[in-house]
Amino acid sequence: MVVLLTLGNVLLPLLYLVVFGLYLWLFLDDHPWPRKVVSQLAAATCLTHVGILAVRGLALDRLPMGSPLEFLSVVAVSMLATYLIIESRMKVKATGVMITGMTFLLQFISSAFTHAIPKASPLLKDPGFAGHAVLVMLSYTALCLSFLFALLYLVQARQLDRRQFGLLFRRLPALDILERMSIGAVKIGVPLMFLALCMGHLWMYDLADRLPQEMASKLTPWDPKIMVSWVIFLGYLVGLAGNRFLGWRGRRMNIMAVVAFVAIISTLGLMHHFVPSFHDFQNTESAWLKTQDRLPCGHTFHVEGECP
Repeated sequence: MVVLLTLGNVLLPLLYLVVFGLYLWLFLDDHPWPRKVVSQLAAATCLTHVGILAVRGLALDRLPMGSPLEFLSVVAVSMLATYLIIESRMKVKATGVMITGMTFLLQFISSAFTHAIPKASPLLKDPGFAGHAVLVMLSYTALCLSFLFALLYLVQARQLDRRQFGLLFRRLPALDILERMSIGAVKIGVPLMFLALCMGHLWMYDLADRLPQEMASKLTPWDPKIMVSWVIFLGYLVGLAGNRFLGWRGRRMNIMAVVAFVAIISTLGLMHHFVPSFHDFQNTESAWLKTQDRLPCGHTFHVEGECP
């Protein structure tokens, strides 16, 4: 199994490099051949990557997001898959070179430095927590793409203002298309974030039911990170409503999208280091492990030998 996982680590960056090369060829030359095949190859790369992640998960008996390097690999495939959904809706391939360049870099770093079997949080064995973690990652990946498309909108608008009509201007889509791509990414990210929050609450209450009262009292929906996540969700929801019903469009809307995402990342980073939360998971992991000795028979994680 280790050999198979190693082969996957070698294959994936090569596939991402080929996809990036085709998008780069299309961006520089607008040749019909890469335009014809690049999306299909990118989709095949996504499917191959998901298959390798599934094999890795089965081999490790957990969600394959147990280390920063594993996480980078999952972000890479999530970003490429989300981009392909937006590309298929908008029928625009010109921005693919930026996205696939990032995904290649993420996967290359992951493949180059990851260990065959890294140490990981035991929480990744819990289906509820694993589902919550995947949905959170997918939602923020979509919001990251929205940020990138909004940034490209501002770059294109600046080129128009300065009358700089070079290769980048000629290859990037029109402003209204870039804005629609940014909004489209938010339309993917917001429902995923809502599902992530709902699953997180359900998992938290389920875990609390299995813990002693003293430990369960620390699992609260008023946790700072949960509250900030709901604020982020509501903020993007208001943005979508404003775009749909109040005509929030153009340069100001895209500036708001860029500033909002930078503020979100900065806030979450500061909270991770300075605000106490059960999302730090060190104590939560210990608590979760203790629940495994107290589960009824038939549960996925019952202690071997305790059930008749």
